[in-house]
Amino acid sequence: MELFGTTKHMLPFKMMYSSDDDEIIISLKRGYANITFSKELSRQCYSAIMTARDYALMMTSGMEMADFGLWIQRRDDLSDVIKSLSRKVFKQEYVSIFVPAGRSVLATNSEFFHAFTPNKYDILMNDFIERIRLLQKQYSQSLEDIVEDRKKLSTEEIDFDSVNRAKILVRKILKGDYINDQNGERIYYNGSRYVKLIQASSGQQEVLWILLLLFSIILNKQRVFLTIEEPEAHVFPSAQKDIIELIALMINSTNSTVVLTTHSPYVLTAENLLMYSSKVEGESELEDSIVDKKYRLDYKKVQSYLIKNQEIEDIMDYENAMIDATKIDEVSTIINESLDRLLNLEEV
Repeated sequence: MELFGTTKHMLPFKMMYSSDDDEIIISLKRGYANITFSKELSRQCYSAIMTARDYALMMTSGMEMADFGLWIQRRDDLSDVIKSLSRKVFKQEYVSIFVPAGRSVLATNSEFFHAFTPNKYDILMNDFIERIRLLQKQYSQSLEDIVEDRKKLSTEEIDFDSVNRAKILVRKILKGDYINDQNGERIYYNGSRYVKLIQASSGQQEVLWILLLLFSIILNKQRVFLTIEEPEAHVFPSAQKDIIELIALMINSTNSTVVLTTHSPYVLTAENLLMYSSKVEGESELEDSIVDKKYRLDYKKVQSYLIKNQEIEDIMDYENAMIDATKIDEVSTIINESLDRLLNLEEV
């Protein structure tokens, strides 16, 4: 119900998720969703639930009910155990992150998020807001200071080349530095000039947390399964190209997987450039390379689909290492044809 809302008005449907011998089927019958697990997956889930239950009993044994601080700590520990068990059952070797459309709501209401739980949004937006709340605390200082803190507080190796490239791209796209401190959320253009986030452009508001999420993932070398809705929202075409390069940098430096939804032909053509480079330039790292190796996308690992009129069409051309961008930009063809006809009419 939290994910889909009421289903009583919907036509019957069936969705199946399968991996190896595991299978989950969600079907809608007479207005209600039925969820069934394959036998082996059910067994693994039951085993995980029993393990979590035994851990919870062990943790709470002998605890005083009045010790609220300890209860909260144990609750959080149990939550981590359940997440770990779930990832093991569903063979998730990565963290799953969903970045929804309409991200500017975080800027519009940023001053109030600390004061309430955003339960008026759907479950995916709520999850995103909670993730951003945690991330906000890290950005009370410059990107350089964040990297320095990471060096001091972690023994994990940092990919400094990728981190430095990410810093350059973040600032290029955002046109400044985001700082969240006692003065509130601001984007600084230099040491003293700034704009409050709530008064920044819609493009800056929409793209901010995509950029900072990507930067944090690269800095922490975190392997993720990242879904981003419409990364191009309110962003200038040249910046859309830069966003795709930052996403490609994150994929290549962390071995992550990304799913994008888009209506932008600029996003697709930017991806085409990076994929075609992987075909033509391969693994070369020459100084005069057209596309730097760090940004190339392995076209053999890319899938692209167009959803139109309730049908799905594969628009990936593996022979040419490109997405057929004309499928999403067909309106340009229509406009150009009409313009040619008008030009011909003018000549007559």
